[in-house]
Amino acid sequence: MNKKEAILKVYNCIKKETAKKAISIELKKQKTQLIDSKVGGTPYLPVGAEIPVDDEGKQLTLLAQINCEELVGMEDYPQKGLLQFFIFMDDCYGLDFDNQNKQNTFRVVYHDSIDDNVKEEDILKIYNPYIEDEDYMPFEDEFKMVFTTYEEGITSEDFNFDEIFVKKYNELFKDNQIESFWDLDDDESFGDILEEINDEISGCGNKIGGYPYFTQSDPREYDGLDVYDTLLLQIDSMDDYENGYIMWGDGGVCNFFINREKLKNLDFSDVLYNWDCY
Repeated sequence: MNKKEAILKVYNCIKKETAKKAISIELKKQKTQLIDSKVGGTPYLPVGAEIPVDDEGKQLTLLAQINCEELVGMEDYPQKGLLQFFIFMDDCYGLDFDNQNKQNTFRVVYHDSIDDNVKEEDILKIYNPYIEDEDYMPFEDEFKMVFTTYEEGITSEDFNFDEIFVKKYNELFKDNQIESFWDLDDDESFGDILEEINDEISGCGNKIGGYPYFTQSDPREYDGLDVYDTLLLQIDSMDDYENGYIMWGDGGVCNFFINREKLKNLDFSDVLYNWDCY
């Protein structure tokens, strides 16, 4: 068995053992309706509510909105209402790298019900998000989300991957024990192997639930952030000017994480926001 076959054998085992329900998101560039699941566009806002602002009173921009009635089969996720993700449009897209769970320049908002009498034109009278510079925006268009439910095993970018992979590898290959996934990197072909199987194990793409993808490293590996054990939303870069353009820095990805128990309790006050790029 060659190295690629060995890696895939181990991965297929841990993929089954760590499988989670997830929703892949196809983004279609188009004008969206007020309560659609979408990236960009106009946020739904209950009568009397205010647009989220930072501590200087500057409005945040709607990054994404999820109509929770579409989260069919996603255990512990809300099944009604709207879940919204707002970010501040500066050169860091509202991310405080020292306080990634401080909801000042980003905000996660949950509305447990929808008032059908709310009109988009009324919201547009007060929705005027601050944009420091148009060049800083990761997206310009709006996109309707189309959901597909599937199962996903742990990805190579998840901070738990190395421990789980090593344990299974050593069970299957007792004569060739390793201490780290990267112990397999002993020749020039390893990079080519990873490139070949990248789509299988990396976890890239737009999704709700499942396992994350990073271009750098998993921030939950540090400073006790492992309590954020559930992926709320991932929005990847999309380099396609004709069908829609989303770009986090230089080809990066954005993620939001929450603790599973807080998700069950519909408590979105404590969320970890991250984006990174090459």
